[in-house]
Amino acid sequence: MQGWLLGSRARRGSATPGHRRLLWPPNRLRTGLTLAGLLLVTAGTQVIPTLPLPPVIVATVAAALPGVPFETRIEANRDRVAATIAATAEPGRARVYQSILDHDRQLLAFAPEANQGEGAWAELVGTIDERTEAVGILVPGSAAFIFDKNFYKYHRRATHLVEASNGRLAMVVWAAGSFPKGWLPGALTRYPVPLGQALAVFSHELRAEIVRRLGADAGVRIVVAGHSFGGAVVGAAERAGLDADAVLHIASAGMGEVRDPFDYPDPTRPRYSLTAPGDLIGMIQGRPGLPGLGHGPDPEVFRCVRELPTGRFPSDPDFLDDLGEPLGDRAGQPVQGISSHSDVFVRFSHAWWQIYWVFTGAAAPVPECPPPHKPEPIRARVLPLAVPRVVTDSQCRAGGGLRPGGPWLAGGR
Repeated sequence: MQGWLLGSRARRGSATPGHRRLLWPPNRLRTGLTLAGLLLVTAGTQVIPTLPLPPVIVATVAAALPGVPFETRIEANRDRVAATIAATAEPGRARVYQSILDHDRQLLAFAPEANQGEGAWAELVGTIDERTEAVGILVPGSAAFIFDKNFYKYHRRATHLVEASNGRLAMVVWAAGSFPKGWLPGALTRYPVPLGQALAVFSHELRAEIVRRLGADAGVRIVVAGHSFGGAVVGAAERAGLDADAVLHIASAGMGEVRDPFDYPDPTRPRYSLTAPGDLIGMIQGRPGLPGLGHGPDPEVFRCVRELPTGRFPSDPDFLDDLGEPLGDRAGQPVQGISSHSDVFVRFSHAWWQIYWVFTGAAAPVPECPPPHKPEPIRARVLPLAVPRVVTDSQCRAGGGLRPGGPWLAGGR
């Protein structure tokens, strides 16, 4: 207020020469500066400093949202992979990420931080288009990590199946969750249930994607297969409402927490099982264990399941096995033994054809699956209770034909 009075005196000429300055009130000064700033910004002059904020990538959010079209997820995950490469200090891991971009792998899920930094993923192999008759989901066994040989192995297995179909089959390798590593952790029951629930959700997303691309009347089948520990995941997914037209257990750890097909929401769904003789997983299939261990009944003997033969290797010794080595002396020999756990995927072997036929709908039909037989209730007839008659000595002396032991002894012994 005093400043304003001094300013008024200065304008009236009443102040001394040393105080003849125009003193504005503080609020008018702020208002003037604000108006000047707005005029400069409106005129296009940059007067507000910019902060180095990271750009917001909408595609990163789209990569993780359910219901987003697959092509949007794939493109968003490519951006995420590229961003992960830029932020990765380890050359070995950067090379793995770079191989995803170099080979144009179509990731539907990408979680490099999952499995304690070993990574989790799901990917589309092939194309879902007007030629597609079936889409298969292949769930790997234990150690299904990005930084593991399984990341390449299951991609190659799915690629072989797709290539043989001439576009009629597309595949999804699904490992989008926390998988165990090794046989002993793989026997724990705590892993399959959350994975199965996530797989069940994804199966409905896949169905929605097929309908979006091809329409509700396209008739495209979804076939879900689990290998080794992945079979237990598929069994848990069935309990959680899996959307599938058929299920295949490949050297599977078990059918899940069920005792009969009618414990599943869809008891009559076609189910197949393939395990080679001598596969070590046969030692644990269906075996009761300690609490927290085991994955349910043996798929090979589970009711209403069609057991498939594994047959022999291709007869050409130059054919490559699942590890990329020539068959050599194994050519034409039965698929059996410890190595058969992976040998069932040797391309063009009898076992491989069985897998291919299940995915493409050409496998032998499964038996009918009636409800489980309930034994008739036990019908018991109650017989009258015979109570022995007691005869005392006094009754015997009184006569009347009574003898100790009953009247039938009367007249002699």
